Amino acid sequence: MTTHRSTRGWAPLLVLLTLALLPASALAAGENYGRVSGYVYDPTGSALAEVPLTISGPALQQPISRTSGEDGRYEFDLLPPGEGYQIEVTVEGFTPLKLKNIAVRLGQTTPVDVKLDVFTETQAQATYEITERTNPIINPDSAQTGAVVTADKAAQTPIFTQPQGIAQLVAGVGPGTAPSSRGGISRWGKFYVDGMDTTDVSDGSITSTMNFYAVENFEIITGGLDAQYNALGVVQNIVTKTGSNRFTYDAALVLQPSWAGAKTQFSSNQPASTGGLLQNSSGPQPITTFYSPVLALGGPIVKDRLWFYLSGQMNFSLRETPLTINGVQENRPRDTRTNLARLKLTWQPTSRDRLSLAVNVDRNTISNNYSNANTSPEAESRIARGGYFLIANYDRNINDSTLFQLQTGFTYKDVYQGPQNDDLNAVAHVDSSTSFVRDSSTALSSSTLPGNYSTENRYRFQFDPTLLFKRGAHQMKAGIQVGYLAGDQSLGTTGNLRYLDRNGYCDPSSPSYPAGCDTRVSFYGANGVLGPNNTDASVAQLGAFVQDRWTVNRQLTVVAGLRADVGRLYGNNSTFITNLVGIGPRVSATYDVTNDRKTLLKAHYGRSNEMGDVFVAQRANPDLLQYSATFNTTTNTFNDCTPETPAGTPGCTVAGGANGRFFDKTHTPPSVDEVSLGLHREVSEGAVVGVDLTYRRYNNMWVDEEVNQIWDPSGTRVIGYVDPAKVNSTVYRIHNPSDAWRDYKGGDLWAQGKLGRWDLLASYTLAFNNGTVGSYFDGYGSNPRLKYLFNGPTPDDIRHTLKGAVGYSTPFGLDFNLRARYLTGTPLWQYQQLNSTATGAPGSTNFYRSPRGTGYAVTRGTANFNDPTTVSELRNPSQLVIDAQVRYDVGRLVQLGSNKMELMLLITNVLNNTDATAYYDQYSTGTNNNYGLVRSRSNGPVAGQLTLRFRN
Repeated sequence: MTTHRSTRGWAPLLVLLTLALLPASALAAGENYGRVSGYVYDPTGSALAEVPLTISGPALQQPISRTSGEDGRYEFDLLPPGEGYQIEVTVEGFTPLKLKNIAVRLGQTTPVDVKLDVFTETQAQATYEITERTNPIINPDSAQTGAVVTADKAAQTPIFTQPQGIAQLVAGVGPGTAPSSRGGISRWGKFYVDGMDTTDVSDGSITSTMNFYAVENFEIITGGLDAQYNALGVVQNIVTKTGSNRFTYDAALVLQPSWAGAKTQFSSNQPASTGGLLQNSSGPQPITTFYSPVLALGGPIVKDRLWFYLSGQMNFSLRETPLTINGVQENRPRDTRTNLARLKLTWQPTSRDRLSLAVNVDRNTISNNYSNANTSPEAESRIARGGYFLIANYDRNINDSTLFQLQTGFTYKDVYQGPQNDDLNAVAHVDSSTSFVRDSSTALSSSTLPGNYSTENRYRFQFDPTLLFKRGAHQMKAGIQVGYLAGDQSLGTTGNLRYLDRNGYCDPSSPSYPAGCDTRVSFYGANGVLGPNNTDASVAQLGAFVQDRWTVNRQLTVVAGLRADVGRLYGNNSTFITNLVGIGPRVSATYDVTNDRKTLLKAHYGRSNEMGDVFVAQRANPDLLQYSATFNTTTNTFNDCTPETPAGTPGCTVAGGANGRFFDKTHTPPSVDEVSLGLHREVSEGAVVGVDLTYRRYNNMWVDEEVNQIWDPSGTRVIGYVDPAKVNSTVYRIHNPSDAWRDYKGGDLWAQGKLGRWDLLASYTLAFNNGTVGSYFDGYGSNPRLKYLFNGPTPDDIRHTLKGAVGYSTPFGLDFNLRARYLTGTPLWQYQQLNSTATGAPGSTNFYRSPRGTGYAVTRGTANFNDPTTVSELRNPSQLVIDAQVRYDVGRLVQLGSNKMELMLLITNVLNNTDATAYYDQYSTGTNNNYGLVRSRSNGPVAGQLTLRFRN
């Protein structure tokens, strides 16, 4: 709910931020309700004050009463999203009135004006009923951009049933379940469930997913944030269903047998070093299957007082990946199992108090997770992860003009990735010439971590009290948001050893030993003990905000707010890292151009500040120690290499441990400044078209900047070191320089709503994303001489996006739905992988010679990088994907009444588009040059999925 907040009280809030023992940035309590507001008039158009109004609906446990103000304005807040609300007005001397079929959307204000007629003796005494067609999409009280997707719209849209996937339907949001939005990177996304922040404390994903059918409204906010939010990316606010006085059930069975999908006719995950890419259709083709039972129940425990909603879901997914290993094709099964459970209780002991409690459980396992051709089946990895959250919401109407809200809760997520067989004692073996990972071990846990198994635990505690109050034409809001984010990680390698083999297999227990031996790597924790490395990090956060929504008159609404945020970062063993402090002013206005609630002009300026997370706080923690011993062919033994070995011993190299990264003591936090302008117009009852123009500037992003190496003027060779004691060593300063930035310039043309039997959510976006930083710690600053080459289109620069979710409903229970996405290709950036002999620097490095998003035209095997006339823009191919769904209410045939028995057929990728989605942009002058080859084909082949759903 967004009632609007006072512009007083700045000083006490700022003092509170300064003195707080646990300073932190509020990750902002999210909206949990919608509103209905309007004006009451007499037949002459004059405002009527002190008119009593009562609203009721199936989502309310008890009716709510309000009276109109001096200007005739009334407002019902704290309304759970839903359909079928009605307003009753009974005033002596006027005809009794009942307005019906009012829809309430999450975070939106539904405008409903009330015009009373003078009562005459010829009129009936009964309440005069009116079927009112309100338009909840046109929102006169806020300049926020985005959309609200109802449960019905989500269910009829051809999309896999994941709540976090709905955001990509909305203008300005990129593809995927952790999307970027308006130039913001994906880790800046925020996920709220029933008003509480449940964002993963490390990577910006959702902590725990849930049953798709348990959601009532999906609110996607892409810009124009009110002061209660502090986010640099897209905000996804999910409000789940509650029970009611009527017992409800919702059961579904999703079926996708192997015969329902086309078989993949192209190879995937194929590095060229595996010996060729087969396109073999003569052998068994890979299969895909998916099965999912879903059940949800809701109803009263105590009528009008206590309701429950319980849901559960199980997913069984099998997807085979075609691989070619040493010229032999295999189909490796990737098996995913997911269990979801959720319980929500809603209790209203009095007409002024409401309490809800919700718990969510999510367990997920993935077998053969790596499924890559550089890994043997015996070296496959398994993921076991789960998320939990507990949410409590308390609302207290102190009086008709004052409301207290408390949103609080706890989230927990654990992630394990390790060997398929869970054997942590097996020694790892890798063929050094082909990088092929083989038996009795597992592949790397990620491309950025040196170990092959990891365990993580991530926590969040949130406490967000808010006070809302009204004074005349002002709806004010003030709140404090306290959060504590923490995480620990254990990273190791099975057997604490890894052998790099060459021309054989290095096995000390084998009679053939020492054949095949090249290098032995031993792994130690940062404490120097053989075994995994354990680290932890945390962030304490506090934010405060005030906001005032001033209804100047029926046409103009002004919203002004300010928030202050503080973050305190801690590294390993609670070592203090730094403080982050940010101020975020917000101001917006909406103007009803035609004075009929049908044409709104909206403008907004705002700033949000990022207060750090566990991922950032972990950055300077020590890495897993790696002692590499070279095999001595003279003695047929490995050279001695342990923590006790003297530095500089021949045949011994050391990596990891203290990683050479340190934080600045003071920081300017990453922030975004946004300016937007929009024009929204109702084109029919329930349908709106709009144009939104947005400029965003992202400032002071996190960077690792190398400060020890001295490069020559060309940036191609290291000629010295700042610290003579750290020759051949890198030292990285972690900070937020002003030259680490991104910006976004974009325009959205969109339409949403119902036109007769058509249901539309469609948009076209023209956007330009540029900057120097693609993501946190992406290499910008690793070679300060070449910083200028990082300035260009960012990796998520999609110039043109056309998307639509269009449905048509027939009068006999059959509806057709189509979803289409066209996206132009993202930029590539040609680079070479060079080793220390080429650069004079330790280790290997990605070396760029032209600006970001470009490359040089080359002849294979002969580079002509020094010819500037050959530079050209490089892009991945554009993508076009279309999905379709047909749904029929079979219950009509057997006369089930209000019950629905729906049969749905979902066809994904109906064009069977298996075109390439990305190319290799690494150039090599050698024979192993992959430049320009296909890197990925993310679109699966055409497939069908059948769902049977029975509900009341």
